[in-house]
Amino acid sequence: MPDETAATAKDRRRYPRFQGFGLMANIGGKLVRVTGVSAGGMKLEKGFKLIPDVMRFTLYPIDGGKVDINNGIGGTCRLVREDGDCIAMRFEPATYRLVKFVADCTNVGPERDSFLDK
Repeated sequence: MPDETAATAKDRRRYPRFQGFGLMANIGGKLVRVTGVSAGGMKLEKGFKLIPDVMRFTLYPIDGGKVDINNGIGGTCRLVREDGDCIAMRFEPATYRLVKFVADCTNVGPERDSFLDK
């Protein structure tokens, strides 16, 4: 029987992480680039004030190099860790609408919403 205590950091991830090329986040009153995103959370560039509690955010798609503020989605997240110049946040909760939005914006969902194809 395999030793389950020998799990690596790579094995701890529940969901695959995708590049956040098509997303910006408004968090802590600042607009920052999403560098990575998964169904469970996101990695953000530093540039906003961290608090030790749940934080509200809004994710916006980037359309034609511009932030599309008309098609964002909000949620809450909590700090997981700080890594150099990136901050890892966990969605609390990771709602169906939020996960679908992330999938649509990163081109991994089964269908894309029409607003992303403009």
